[in-house]
Amino acid sequence: MSVDSKYYLHKSDKAALKALKAIPGFSKLMKTFMSVMYERQFRISNMSTNVRINDNQLKVYYDMLPPICEKLGIEIPELYLDIDPYPNSYTYGDTKPFIVITSGLLETLPEELIPTVLAHECGHIACHHTLYTSMGSLILKGSSFALSNLPFGSLISLPLQVAFYYWMRCSEYSADRAAAIVDGNGEKMAEVCMRLAGYDKDIVYEANKAEFMKQALEYREMIADSKWNKTLEFIFMIDKDHPLTAVRALEVTEWSNTDLFNKIQSETVLEDDLDADDESTVSNSDAPEAFESFKDSMKKRFESARFGRRETSGREDTSESQPSAVSPAAELREYKALLDDGIITQEEFDAKKKELLGI
Repeated sequence: MSVDSKYYLHKSDKAALKALKAIPGFSKLMKTFMSVMYERQFRISNMSTNVRINDNQLKVYYDMLPPICEKLGIEIPELYLDIDPYPNSYTYGDTKPFIVITSGLLETLPEELIPTVLAHECGHIACHHTLYTSMGSLILKGSSFALSNLPFGSLISLPLQVAFYYWMRCSEYSADRAAAIVDGNGEKMAEVCMRLAGYDKDIVYEANKAEFMKQALEYREMIADSKWNKTLEFIFMIDKDHPLTAVRALEVTEWSNTDLFNKIQSETVLEDDLDADDESTVSNSDAPEAFESFKDSMKKRFESARFGRRETSGREDTSESQPSAVSPAAELREYKALLDDGIITQEEFDAKKKELLGI
């Protein structure tokens, strides 16, 4: 019996995707992206440069897929091997998703953990992440030259970038849960995280998994200790598409010990059990709050630096060093730029327009 993704979709994943779709400009970006995205391009890239894994090529890895896909209720995707020393795996596409694993991954992880990685990637497919991850990869990781020549390059605002990164991080928690469901527990996924953090399989000494969990707990407590720590975390994570490995290991370990997980494993889970799902313990779950503070600080910075508004000891600075006055038309153009970037709302822009034009 396959497991419906709704039972393991992480709350932060759902909330972050909803917030992403609500960002001004997302719908237009999505429409434009779909008009130029052809899965044939991905296939050309894979078929021309990577090794396709199937029944006749590296069969040991291909044979890992069928039981995983049956458990998660998806079709078997194409699988490719890319020569890249960095240990990585990713899944792109939409109607025909595919998985790519790197040679560095096979060199870093022991073979018994490769099915766990494949289950994680299949989890992205089961959770219907692939369209958005394909968008995110092109938008966030593409070269500036490539973006400048794409029809949606001008649609990429700062809020959209930040929201994309945040959702992509949150989506990893859902995929980790899928791997735990396939494995029967979260231990192997947690070990994958520990090995990707630095514990290469060629290290002869045995690593202490309990100590790695302790490290993650201490990190969570440190971040929760103050708003400033949360802000620092937000700044550090703002352009990361994966959460920190120790945090992921702790998250999947805790979830695999919940009643919901046990019911999924025993095939006794019901719709009502979703209401009892655990509240997110993700350390960067306050990112939306931090992002609002970030936008506020940006507005103030823009007003101070670009509009010549400077305050000194609570009174207006009238020294010669004060920037010259900006015309209402020029200032209105600056506010329009802030509106287009999603830093201010339409209501704020309209109010400022009335103020500047005296209407």
